[in-house]
Amino acid sequence: MARHLDSEAAILCGRNGIGIESSHTGDKESSWGDWKWHVKNRLTSSDLDSFLNLFPEFRGKEDLLREYLSSFDLSLLPLNLLQHEGVRKFLPRLGLKPAPDPYGVQRANSVVLRDGGHRKFYLATHKPGYASFLPILGRGAGRVSCPIGCAGCYRGPQTRFQEPLRVIHKDGRSETVWIPQPVQQTAWLVQEWNTRPEFSGVYDILFSGGEPMLLSNNVWRSILNELKTAKYLRSFRICTGALFLGLPFRFDEEFVRLLTGFRDETGVQIKLSAHVSHPEHVTPESAHFARQLINAGIELLPQCPLEPGVNFWIDDLDRTEKTLRQLDRLLALVIGTRSYKWILDMQGGVPLISAIELWRRVHDRHQTDSDIARPTSFALLLPRAEGNLNLSFHSLWAIEMDVIPEEGIVRYKIPHPAGTWIEYEEPLCAGINDDPSHLETLRLCSGAAKR
Repeated sequence: MARHLDSEAAILCGRNGIGIESSHTGDKESSWGDWKWHVKNRLTSSDLDSFLNLFPEFRGKEDLLREYLSSFDLSLLPLNLLQHEGVRKFLPRLGLKPAPDPYGVQRANSVVLRDGGHRKFYLATHKPGYASFLPILGRGAGRVSCPIGCAGCYRGPQTRFQEPLRVIHKDGRSETVWIPQPVQQTAWLVQEWNTRPEFSGVYDILFSGGEPMLLSNNVWRSILNELKTAKYLRSFRICTGALFLGLPFRFDEEFVRLLTGFRDETGVQIKLSAHVSHPEHVTPESAHFARQLINAGIELLPQCPLEPGVNFWIDDLDRTEKTLRQLDRLLALVIGTRSYKWILDMQGGVPLISAIELWRRVHDRHQTDSDIARPTSFALLLPRAEGNLNLSFHSLWAIEMDVIPEEGIVRYKIPHPAGTWIEYEEPLCAGINDDPSHLETLRLCSGAAKR
């Protein structure tokens, strides 16, 4: 049995086909168990020769690669370099043009600011009518950081392409805002929360980044102390890639005690929104620390972006189905939780109609998988004031689809619970989303033939 794993995690991994190799493990005194060692020894764009040796499919594209990496922050953590397929989430996407603010967290009408005289300080994002605050943690002139190099990250312009956080106004103007250090940001946000009547219905806070788990335990202790004075707070979440994407070691015993102590003192529920995209991301190490969190009473909410070439192949839905089913099963049977959410999609590339067809295959059929292994929701994240939209196979009965060849786009109209219609556009993809009759086929026959 691997020394770094407790017996529970080792048994669960062994029973469900996750290999445990002694070279990947170590006791608490070893470098492998030190999350800072992993950050220090990640593969970056400064080591291009090593990258090409590991990923020879990029040979012959060196000029494009160097140009791309001149602005892209490549980061491949040691744990992810051990993965044959899961590592593709972190490889450069040479054709990727990151969408500015794809989920609307930088829109002026959704951003909570503090006027500092000559500077405006970002405190959080709050879409009107929502019960949650989303504070993006960083520091200085809109800077956020993350050593987990997801190529399709929705915060990619900041975390991967080195741009500052900006507020986007209705007329298209944008302005750079300053991010206070995290404890000050939390303190100022709590002051706004407690005194502004329009925030009295906000009971949940979700800390994001960058990667919020880069903060030290001492900083988190101070953040939690500030949150103790938030009189409307009932739920506290951290949005993190660390658990499944290369830094599970960060969830040490001291940090877990901080969370459980805060919960026991305040009665506020603690949850982790944990990013995961591929079955190989459920490693022995992530299983070990995930089980430690669960055993401490901290709920895990795994969320899976649908990403082309990582877990979604629009020309091979059978492969896609197999991959996503395996991920859901491992989360259920090894970790002991359900996939909280599919997300379409961190930077585009998956047609909506293909994603809904996969949702039908994986979620709406009872014959293949138990209820414990099916995701609970499928979200279409939108940069709009109405906020995000949860979809299901039944959404097909209301969706309108318009193929516009002369513009090279497909436009959908989807009803939103806020009482409005949402327009969603995607590139036209021949043979995939260019036939509106496919939508009608899915509507009329839940057993529609596989593509």
